[in-house]
Amino acid sequence: MKLHEIIHFKSKLKNMIKSFVIVLFVFFSIIVSAQKKNDIVVNIGDVPVSKEEFEANYKKNNTNILDEKDKKTPAQYMDLYVNFKLKVIEAQKLGYDTAKAFVTELKGYRQELAKPYLTNTTYNEEMVKNAYYRTLHERKVSHILIKVTPDASPADTLAAWNKVTELRKQVIASADFNETAIKNSEDPTAAENKGEIGYFSAFQMVFPFEDIAYKTPVGEVSQITRTRFGYHLIKVEDERLSRGEIKVAHIMKMFPKQASEETKANLKLAADSIWQKLTSGADFAEMAKKYSDDKRTGSTGGVMNWFSQTNMVPSFAEAAFDLKNDGDFSPVIGTPYGWHIIKRLEVRITPPFEKARPDLEVKIKNSSTISKSGDEVFAKKLRSEYKMRIDDATFTNVVELAKDTIGKKNVKTALEPAKSSPLVTFADQTVSAGDFAEYLLSEKYMQGRGNQAFKLKPYLEKFINLKLLEYENSQLERKYPDFARVYKEYHDGILLFNISKDKIWDVASSDTARLQKYYDQTTKKYFWNDRFIGWVIEAKNADLRTKVESMLDGKEMSKKEITDFFNTKTENNVQITEVAVEKGDNPVVDYYTWSGPKPAAFDETTTFVHGKIVSHQQKTLKDAWGLYSSDFQEQVEKEWIASLKAKYPVTIHKKVLKKIQSIE
Repeated sequence: MKLHEIIHFKSKLKNMIKSFVIVLFVFFSIIVSAQKKNDIVVNIGDVPVSKEEFEANYKKNNTNILDEKDKKTPAQYMDLYVNFKLKVIEAQKLGYDTAKAFVTELKGYRQELAKPYLTNTTYNEEMVKNAYYRTLHERKVSHILIKVTPDASPADTLAAWNKVTELRKQVIASADFNETAIKNSEDPTAAENKGEIGYFSAFQMVFPFEDIAYKTPVGEVSQITRTRFGYHLIKVEDERLSRGEIKVAHIMKMFPKQASEETKANLKLAADSIWQKLTSGADFAEMAKKYSDDKRTGSTGGVMNWFSQTNMVPSFAEAAFDLKNDGDFSPVIGTPYGWHIIKRLEVRITPPFEKARPDLEVKIKNSSTISKSGDEVFAKKLRSEYKMRIDDATFTNVVELAKDTIGKKNVKTALEPAKSSPLVTFADQTVSAGDFAEYLLSEKYMQGRGNQAFKLKPYLEKFINLKLLEYENSQLERKYPDFARVYKEYHDGILLFNISKDKIWDVASSDTARLQKYYDQTTKKYFWNDRFIGWVIEAKNADLRTKVESMLDGKEMSKKEITDFFNTKTENNVQITEVAVEKGDNPVVDYYTWSGPKPAAFDETTTFVHGKIVSHQQKTLKDAWGLYSSDFQEQVEKEWIASLKAKYPVTIHKKVLKKIQSIE
């Protein structure tokens, strides 16, 4: 093949490929377009509704319906759905979604809805389960503390770290933990208790201490952990099952300060005497009131608050929990504070997990250290997911510039030279040093701090977490379809309520002229059942009753004529109450007219009724105001919906609708 033929062939091939690609693109465009069209179940004006959106609403509103008659087929539900969407679309066209009250309400709802999505729910669930385990299982530990304050300088922090690291090496290498605690721990009680803390369970220690203690196997020494007190080494001595909580009463013979052994012995004799009286049948509460030196509980019969083994003096708790039955009382037992006789009142064991969950969740929520731990886990997750990066060069520059804030400039002015420099990047976001300066200003960085320089890194960490949380909040609709759906439902629900109030409910309740016109023109359909219309007459005595009855016999008289005849200026001898009542409305009328039971405290010698039963009497607008108002609302709504359908033509794609299965 010659060169010009090759060139011609390549050119022709290129055009063929180009044409093929165009045809292929058009073909796929047609398919995608067809697929998109096939996904649309209804068009309302210029608003398309997808099969997915309609189907989700249909299933939500037709599931778990008790009465089968109330269930709708997709076609039946379509009418309701279209009416709903018409109102929402009209509300948006009229700007209801821009009203201040709407924006405020929706914002508040979104904040509540977003909360579970802006925390590590997996970690929270793990915390609840951990807290339950730690409630059931108590741990006994010893510890070594090397003090370091939260705001300690880097040099002091490093010195404390090096010291505790060296101590850990020693105890791991076989040094006696308790002896090491006596010599090195900066806990003031270490010299006396050899570092032994005893047993504890969930929520009784600062969280980082509790957490590492339960994560360390029994018999081993923990990794180094830090709390607000400093660095800790923890040796886990034992684990035991919790015995729950107990309520007791006690009688106490208290040791005076610096009591001699002789004094203690005499108090023991007094306690033994009380115990003998109790065994002979003396009342425990009365003995506590009379003899107990614990004046706080003595006045109530010695009754104490609920306690567990871990939050009571060990010897007292052991004796209390060893009592087998409610009502049993102990022999005289000693504590560092005195002699005691303990009576068991009630015991409650730890409830099952699901029953304990609400209380555990409240405790976790109310614990700032646990919440902080959860926030840190979530922040770490976001940093990884969005590939957060700090520009070290910019941050170094910011630190240098911030030195001018020491007694000279505010932080915003000091950082002005670097304000446009990118400091943090994550996802598609870039945060500048200027943004950080605004944050520092809002946090009152250096305000009132004199000439002492403060580290910027903790501020930067908080700032980054804040920005990540703001960004994550803005992505919820994209990341979580369920969130987007529920949020949209609430958004549309508020719009529906507000516009329905203006266009339907308020019209029916305030436009009395239109309601009257509706009543005058409509076929009357509300009637009374059989009613007694007349009077209930109460005379002062039986003789007067007879006279009133005689006067009414065969005559038409007004209420005024009767009362004027029998009553004087000083005495009401006859009282007449006008009534128009159905059966069951008035017990006196029921008794005389419909053979009802005789009313309580009723004197038939002085009271009777006068009137007649009227059947199928039409209710006036006043009589049936609520019923006619409701009917009028329906008419107003129908007229409004008709106008909306004219304004926003509705096209239902029946082939797509048929693909949606009915709820069984």
